[in-house]
Amino acid sequence: MTNPKTGEVLAMVSKPDFDPNKISDIWDDILANTTSSVLLNRVTQGLYPPGSTFKILTALEYIRENPENYQEYSFKCSGKFTNNEDAISCFHGTNHGTVDFTESFAKSCNSSFANIGLMLDRQQFKQTLDSLYINSSLPTDFPANVSRISDEILEDDGVMLQTVIGQGTTQMTPIQLAMITAMIANDGEMMLPYMIDHIETVDGTMVKQYEPTSLGQLITEQEAAALQEVMTAVVQEGTGTRLKSEGYSAAGKTGSAEFNDSSDSHAWFTGYTYDTEKPLQITVILEGAGSGGEYAVPMARRILDQYYGKN
Repeated sequence: MTNPKTGEVLAMVSKPDFDPNKISDIWDDILANTTSSVLLNRVTQGLYPPGSTFKILTALEYIRENPENYQEYSFKCSGKFTNNEDAISCFHGTNHGTVDFTESFAKSCNSSFANIGLMLDRQQFKQTLDSLYINSSLPTDFPANVSRISDEILEDDGVMLQTVIGQGTTQMTPIQLAMITAMIANDGEMMLPYMIDHIETVDGTMVKQYEPTSLGQLITEQEAAALQEVMTAVVQEGTGTRLKSEGYSAAGKTGSAEFNDSSDSHAWFTGYTYDTEKPLQITVILEGAGSGGEYAVPMARRILDQYYGKN
């Protein structure tokens, strides 16, 4: 959870974890347990298929390539998209019917986004992703893994179809997705996440004050506004309606990211609050839980309700 205007990390939780107050007593046991992953910070070092949360980036590229007419887009979904031998199905084979651009995003229509993916300029798409630190190290002062897509999108339709819906070999860290989401909430300016506000001595003397650091206007205000609109539709009428609240306004994107041949899914939600003096960006992933709308969104709802005093 971050402040999208500053990059300040307000909360970072990774499970399973350990009690740092007992680390001297449990350290040897942790090291001896070769199956334990409590030392892995999943927020910064965990790599997962992002599922439909990646459609934020696919949508950005389509908007970027079609700034004047992206809202004129229309697609008739039958629950499945085929391209030669490649096939993409909507979640549980849902038939979304005729959808426009906003509905495609809000309802998370895989078939429509597969269609959009084949319309994109792949070289430009890769350049857009590279500009947002996909396939490169994040400039953070804490260890973070590199989020990646395959270069095969440039030549292979099947790889492209999987990538634009966040599947296949696509891998992303939660912190990377959080930075992208916060950038959209912050009108296109990406802020560097930081965890320490200041350092002081035991008597209160200031040693160092940390300040917000901008990584630049990585997308235009117009592109950010377009993404804000479709992300708001997710909560108002799409897969994230469980986040609708009278206490705060929220926008975001759900994801149900399949990670094995049994179609088991990680549940994702990434989003932000707006029209408030205390804006938040929040990203949630529940490993192996299932649908993002059914599991990650309610988790985000409980956190935001608590933060805004609506519990």
